[in-house]
Amino acid sequence: MNTDALEPPAQREVTALKDNPFRLTAGSFARGEAEKFCASQADVSLRRICEAELAYYRGYPADAVKLIRDPSISEGANGLVALYLIDVITAIPLGNISEIQTLNRMLSAASEIEGISPESKKTLEFAALFFNILTHNREAINLPPLTLDAFAVPDELRAMAIYAFAHYLIICGDYGRAIGLAEGTLIPLHGKCPVAETYLSLIISIGYICRGEWTRSEFYFRNAWDAALADRLYMPFAEHRTMLSGLLEKCLKREYPAEYKKIAELAAGYHKSWVLIHNELTGDETTDKLTVTEMNIAMLASKGLSNTEIGDFLNISVNSVRAHLRNIFDKLEISTRKELIKFIIK
Repeated sequence: MNTDALEPPAQREVTALKDNPFRLTAGSFARGEAEKFCASQADVSLRRICEAELAYYRGYPADAVKLIRDPSISEGANGLVALYLIDVITAIPLGNISEIQTLNRMLSAASEIEGISPESKKTLEFAALFFNILTHNREAINLPPLTLDAFAVPDELRAMAIYAFAHYLIICGDYGRAIGLAEGTLIPLHGKCPVAETYLSLIISIGYICRGEWTRSEFYFRNAWDAALADRLYMPFAEHRTMLSGLLEKCLKREYPAEYKKIAELAAGYHKSWVLIHNELTGDETTDKLTVTEMNIAMLASKGLSNTEIGDFLNISVNSVRAHLRNIFDKLEISTRKELIKFIIK
């Protein structure tokens, strides 16, 4: 992989953030009209940023990086903020480990520049927070004080900021609070903001998985899929695949085989890079030695499900579950389910 294209330009000045640069992420448009929404942006810079966002969400992070390097993109704060956040989210699937800490330092430094507007500063702080939450880097997560302006990003970005906070609450084990916060944010977005709706629905689904409420978790997973399918927004599912504990296989493998294959390919590369980055940043032992099926079984077994329950959920035999568990234990050199916990995503 060529990482040269990912090097952030050195000479960009921060000026007042006039509006939210992430039009697609925060955008309100009908499902299936993402391309039309991008094309409708009169400002050339915002149109290119929109196209970069869409390329990433469709599973083409290298194309997103190329688009964000377009010389037509403004040198001001909108371009800077978009550039940084695109670099942050593409660094994981592209396996650009060496840039991660540099990008975080740049985000922090940029947010302290004298004269930067409060809204610009909040957006940059959110970018750094989003990355640390995405990599489950608890030690580096610097949450804003929980005041009424805790997420004082541009209004359109608030749903994604709340998704990030709900994701953080999941990491902390505060599942009920995460679900309630995300559900309350999701309800008024229904059918209006496909990207934010996809992310919020996925984190709610994961929250219910953690609580063992499988019917509700499947409901919200399917809601995320309904929001994403028409625009082919596959990357959110690849980002969250291992936390979804087999729902991709259960809901998509037979009904949407082509789409499932695309997500599975994205997820395999994403998880391998994620594990390297996560373990380096946190010192954890999360593993990339397991196959997708083995990881799903390990996740479910670590949550206390019996072999029969795992088999019923994944639609495989109990004997297959037992065989997979033997392979998992051999690969990880462990002998009990309790020991699985330190090797899976936390």
